[in-house]
Amino acid sequence: MITSNATDEMASRFELCAVPRWRYGEDYLALLDSFEAALPLEKPSDLSDEPTARRIFALSEGLIGEVVKLLTAAAVAVIRGGHERITPAAIETLGYLPLSARRQAPARQNLL
Repeated sequence: MITSNATDEMASRFELCAVPRWRYGEDYLALLDSFEAALPLEKPSDLSDEPTARRIFALSEGLIGEVVKLLTAAAVAVIRGGHERITPAAIETLGYLPLSARRQAPARQNLL
């Protein structure tokens, strides 16, 4: 867990720069292919297949950290379920909320 002190220390050492969101296209599909190659699944998931890639893109909102979180959660779920393949149905079963929806959550709003 990063504490406020660690965040302040990092901010004093590094210049902040915005990382642009991914756009849906060949580079994004190649990113999904590289993730698929790195996932410890026995069966191919075809993550760059059009419907699957579009759903991952919509849920991740083009943020690489969200792609990683979503695919990690999906991989864990399918391994635990004994399926060894991420499918569109497996992604939907996660009930994954995009970051923008999580930021709008009532519980979070009550904390602000």
